[in-house]
Amino acid sequence: MRTIQCTEVWGGTRDCDVSVKLAGMRGEVYSAPWHGDRDGGDIHFLSVCGMSILSKIVVADVSGHGAETSAVSHAIHDALVESIGAHDNTAMLGQVNESFLARQGDDFRFTTMVSMIFDTQDRSLVYAYAGHPAILRGRGGRFRRILPEEGPRGGVPLGISGGIDYAQHRAQLEVGDVIVVYTDAFSEARDGAGEMLGERGLARLLESAPSMEPPDLKAHVLGSLEGRIDDDASLVILEVL
Repeated sequence: MRTIQCTEVWGGTRDCDVSVKLAGMRGEVYSAPWHGDRDGGDIHFLSVCGMSILSKIVVADVSGHGAETSAVSHAIHDALVESIGAHDNTAMLGQVNESFLARQGDDFRFTTMVSMIFDTQDRSLVYAYAGHPAILRGRGGRFRRILPEEGPRGGVPLGISGGIDYAQHRAQLEVGDVIVVYTDAFSEARDGAGEMLGERGLARLLESAPSMEPPDLKAHVLGSLEGRIDDDASLVILEVL
């Protein structure tokens, strides 16, 4: 179990499979670059700040596969570290987008991202999407997408255009709720019949796990999709304490 302390930043673009504990949450982080490459195009980024009251969780997916996306992934990760003090998802996404655009070379890669801040005082989750798959929330054995009731839902991926205003939304969580954040390697994986899972298929797969405990959910998803994932893959599963 890796306990992330106040102001600590942890994560990156390399492979990992570890249990973590943040402010008000515990769970699992799994990341594997494509075909066993040393670096990949997925980014996971976790930090605790605000006197151990706020947990920040970011997952991003650079277009492309494995080592070919490494330079772009590291540029995005560096931009995230630079904006660690931003306690507003919209400001952070805007800063990262502008920094990413300024650093891009000839090897253009757009990036999807979801950024979340969990407040232990009221168990609220403030989130923003930049073209990333929706967060899944598990409660009572069922998984549903976390999407805003009004306004734009998806956002524009990073690295496409400057001056983007990203929309921020709020969801109320409860003790025992589980949130699942993933890159599209999981939703684009094929089931036993050769059909792409999609978001709903991934939700059903999670619902068929033996329990709602994060280690069991992770093991069930990875075991069920073994040999069927053909992309950089990152999966973050966190339970509200």
